[in-house]
Amino acid sequence: MVGFVLAFALAAAAGCGGGDDGVSSRAAVEAAPSVLIESGRVTDEALAAVFDGESVNRAVVSAFVAEVMALTEEERLAIAADLSRRAELEVARLSGLEAALGGTAATEAALTGAWAPVNEAIAGVAPELAATPLDGDASLSPESTQPEGFAHPMAVPAPNGMASIGLLLGGMGLGLMVDPLVSSANNFTKDQYSEGTLSSGVVVSGAVEQSTLEMSFDGTQDGVAVKFNATVVVHPCPDPSGNFDMTAKIDVKTSKGAVGSNAAIDMKINGQVDDDAHIASSTTEANTQWADFAGGKGQFLDYTVGVPSSGDSTFAVNRTGGAVSTDFVRMAVLMSTMFVYMVKDKMLQAAENAWSSGRCVDLKVTPSAGPDGLDPGQVVSVLAEPRSKVDGSPTGGNVTATLKAGVQSVEPNGSPVPADASSNYTAGPEQDQSGTVAYESRSKRGVGKAEVTFNTGAPAAYLVVGGLQDWQVNMVVCDITKPFTLESPGVGVAEFSGGLSGTYSATGVFNFSYAGTYQVILSDGLGSPGTMSGTSSGQIAGQAGSGTENYVLTPAEPCE
Repeated sequence: MVGFVLAFALAAAAGCGGGDDGVSSRAAVEAAPSVLIESGRVTDEALAAVFDGESVNRAVVSAFVAEVMALTEEERLAIAADLSRRAELEVARLSGLEAALGGTAATEAALTGAWAPVNEAIAGVAPELAATPLDGDASLSPESTQPEGFAHPMAVPAPNGMASIGLLLGGMGLGLMVDPLVSSANNFTKDQYSEGTLSSGVVVSGAVEQSTLEMSFDGTQDGVAVKFNATVVVHPCPDPSGNFDMTAKIDVKTSKGAVGSNAAIDMKINGQVDDDAHIASSTTEANTQWADFAGGKGQFLDYTVGVPSSGDSTFAVNRTGGAVSTDFVRMAVLMSTMFVYMVKDKMLQAAENAWSSGRCVDLKVTPSAGPDGLDPGQVVSVLAEPRSKVDGSPTGGNVTATLKAGVQSVEPNGSPVPADASSNYTAGPEQDQSGTVAYESRSKRGVGKAEVTFNTGAPAAYLVVGGLQDWQVNMVVCDITKPFTLESPGVGVAEFSGGLSGTYSATGVFNFSYAGTYQVILSDGLGSPGTMSGTSSGQIAGQAGSGTENYVLTPAEPCE
């Protein structure tokens, strides 16, 4: 049962607020004993009312949950510490461990000593997991072979002083791991996978579709051996119907020679995401099993608690056997129930944080022009296409474009449009201006995020060389995007409208006058080499004529 106590400590560490989740607090309190908790301890009256030897009193358990969840984290930890101590000692008595050790005091000392290295190891995992760097630096631990790619998006709070009581230290460390574990792979690409040993006894692995944590520790004191194994598996990316799932399994063995016990907790969470990428509903179920192996007596307990996000919770003692005491069943019921109510919110929040980060959806944004070197006032059509990173399929849902910074505008701005979605960005009215547009898609598959910064071209200076016949030019134009003049020495001048295409007119010697259109072609946008051609017609010395001038454009130093 030690593992069960550790699991409950995990729950206490999560520290999440309540919510209803099937607990009808007013009706439950009315049906429950008047005093459930006193001085950080579950009262004997409350324990006696939990289980009558045949069935669980749902009203009492629901009232207990409501009262505990309204307390501070420190107060919850104090209650967990007391339940831990009482349950451990009762398990030791039932399994024969207490008799083998020579009494209650010796049992408590041996269990505390045996679990000390396990508590120390677990307490160190959460901060180390959060500190795992992107480059897979293994310097944090001499035994670390940390997997590449894991980020450290958040700091993990250190366990407070209350965690030093019994098994709570290990539980707090484990309870603080879920969100750092999941978020560490939020920036992974579609095909990226990483696996490795974070520290001795801790293996983490991650991909877009799954994050996994496996732990295995042991300790010994006065001949008492303890083994702790835990696995957390989170699938944070919803399927096309919006379904996601996660599991947490804890398995513990405590023994001295031929006596001891095994405990296991198996929690499963299934959830549904709505069209706006929020949790619509969830169902949590936890099964607790305990058995001893003292001379083949076959003592066991099997208990299940189910918590839907709406409706009534279920509490069921599936079976008991051997010398399992009613008091032990009562403590087990309360702790297993609290495990679900406090851990499920932590795990659900970790999953929602993951798919809300952009982990599960690739939002491809394609502008029709630019985004650099736009003409002032130019209108650009933008197509936003959200695709699942897991299977590559369209996610559906909506896309919202919002002007985040700069000029000029985006339409529609801040309003969701069905995916695949089109919007229009209008560039600033002047040269060298920028505007940043944030795009966000939301659907049952999660959230996709993208950002594009559009720029109008800075003054584009070019050396212009070329012409036609006697009309030859070799001069620098300070900005071809604005009206400019070309001069052929001794022949004449031409006035251009500016921009990458437009009109021009030329006048000069022999009373010539020509007008036409021009086109600039650049190899890679403004600032890159290119050519310009102009086709015009007019007259010279009273004679009509036409022709095409060709120029080579080479980027030049800025000028005025």
